[in-house]
Amino acid sequence: MRSFWRIFSLEWTDLVRSRALALLVLASGAWMVLAPHVLTGDGTPEGAREMVIRYSLGGVATLVACALTAVAAGSVARERASHRLQLILVRPVNRALLVFAKITALAAVAALVLGLAAAVEAVRADSPRNCRHVYRPVLPSPAREAELLYDSYMEDPETPEEAKKAPRADILRLLAQRANERYQPIATNETAVWPFDAAAFSDRPTWVRLRFTNDWHLRDDVRFVARLGERSCVASNLTRTVSEFPLIAAPAGASPSEPASLELENVGVRSVMLRPRRDVEVLVEADGFRANLVRAWIELVALVTALIAFGVFLGCALSRPVALFTVFVTLALSEMSPSVLASYSGELTDTRSDAIALALTRFSATVTRPVSSLTPLSSLAAGECVEPREVAGAVAVDLLLLPLVFSLLAALVLARKPEDEL
Repeated sequence: MRSFWRIFSLEWTDLVRSRALALLVLASGAWMVLAPHVLTGDGTPEGAREMVIRYSLGGVATLVACALTAVAAGSVARERASHRLQLILVRPVNRALLVFAKITALAAVAALVLGLAAAVEAVRADSPRNCRHVYRPVLPSPAREAELLYDSYMEDPETPEEAKKAPRADILRLLAQRANERYQPIATNETAVWPFDAAAFSDRPTWVRLRFTNDWHLRDDVRFVARLGERSCVASNLTRTVSEFPLIAAPAGASPSEPASLELENVGVRSVMLRPRRDVEVLVEADGFRANLVRAWIELVALVTALIAFGVFLGCALSRPVALFTVFVTLALSEMSPSVLASYSGELTDTRSDAIALALTRFSATVTRPVSSLTPLSSLAAGECVEPREVAGAVAVDLLLLPLVFSLLAALVLARKPEDEL
């Protein structure tokens, strides 16, 4: 442990002496102060507040991630150039311990800077409302629904011949995408019923959030009666396509809906369409904004730590310029892959080059999902709860598992390098 703390302190000393830590803190603090005056919302206090939370902390997180990942990629290279790495390794010091100590030191810097930014946001928050748990209908996964639809789809006479000849995996992927976006029409005087997790039935304040679409994709007069257990509300959407309605206790004598379902009765004059997996949500009040902010901070630290670990590993395996290039290309792919796959899912008429590009994009999305799937700031800005189970998963994977894995891989790389390259 003495070697670990020695390397840890040396990394911090380098950051302090190079003024990198001071510049990072100064730039982050300046952005947190300037953000409310630079960013503009939709003209409402709620929109302005959401914009500030999302992009003030988001700007600091982006700055910290890019700066410390660049430092991580060049950390081993600097010690090679100063011949300090050779001196450390002959003591001897375990190579995995050396890399893990560097990752830990840079992660501590990230936690400090992000913590200061979160503290500024906590002080600036003007008694915001409590965050809310978000529950969606409990439905079969899109992949499972695709499996169930596959046989009927292939037997349908309207199914194109090229689809019937295509590989099963391609058809299942297309059916899963269709299932995720599937609309359910609700005609006048009809009632739709969706099962929900038992946790959605709570004594705490509860809302139902709906995203309405009619046959012409226009904003129109839509009226519903929503029932969730013993709670109900009358929902009308005259001007907005996304609306939240508070559920209140049902009056005496009213018959509640099934104890594990949400009923939505269309009492308007127009039929509407809803995507059950994306357009129907139950919101249940959770704890306060500052507790939610702490959870978001933990997830952000975990995300940056995973990037730092990847940067240090590349710095051990490659030269600094190549490592930096690889890191930022990977970051770009991580951000671009989900939107590319959503907008261009891959038709059966793709050319070979398109198919290869989509396969690489899907691989990038899969590999980077532990990092790219973390969206704590979106939840924080929208007033949604950053769920403790998500935080626990981020800590387990991004804060512990990935740094350990990259430390071991970096140790193997260093052990195979000739002494004159160290």
